[in-house]
Amino acid sequence: MAKSRVGQVSDYTDQLALLASLSDDLALPLLQIKSSLEVLDSGRSSSKDNLTHLASMRLASETGLQLVEAFRLAINADNAQLPLTPVSVGAILQEVAHGLTPYAKQYNTVVRVDVQPRLSPVLAHKPSLAAAMQCLGASLIRAQAASNEKKSYQIMFGAHKNPDNVITTGAFSAVVGLSDKALRSARALAGHARQPLNVLPAGAAGGILVADILCAAMWQPLRSAAHRNLQGLATAVPISKQLNLV
Repeated sequence: MAKSRVGQVSDYTDQLALLASLSDDLALPLLQIKSSLEVLDSGRSSSKDNLTHLASMRLASETGLQLVEAFRLAINADNAQLPLTPVSVGAILQEVAHGLTPYAKQYNTVVRVDVQPRLSPVLAHKPSLAAAMQCLGASLIRAQAASNEKKSYQIMFGAHKNPDNVITTGAFSAVVGLSDKALRSARALAGHARQPLNVLPAGAAGGILVADILCAAMWQPLRSAAHRNLQGLATAVPISKQLNLV
């Protein structure tokens, strides 16, 4: 059955609110590219520096495109039933960590993966899960580097099974203040405040809101969680009894 006009308007309003929250996140890679181009155009940098700026522009463009693709997945998440297939959470986290490593190096950040051995496969929409973890990880990398003055940082993608037979998976770092209350406030303020998640610096909130939508479309929205003494955001993935028997 087609959605009513009221429902369509509501969806459109939600999409505009999400896009507004992404504006700072999308502006950051564009500004990085602009800055590198200005240095290259000046003709004053060495060949080695030119290669560094080219690599920086490549990473910035890839990060921006990944955020746009995640946004497209998010706005379609409510309009279609996501096809869920058996996936290994650990394999996806390894893939995301590998892809984020060059970006993290720009922020003096080491990306680690810590997954409990022998985790059961879960039913998930693989592109959405990968996009959610990528957005979440990139946002925490930027937020951590902006809020703490250290020589090096780390971010950890983790997954472990809880006593209530669900797998908690997410990204964890030294960023503080990412409470469930802060997340609820951010969801309500999206599109109404330039910085809906005020515990994070500008340019880091939009990716978390996109990850939140993608996780909610598959299982549960993001929530505050801990892993290996690090704080972060995670989603709870129910274990399929059928997959557990395979």
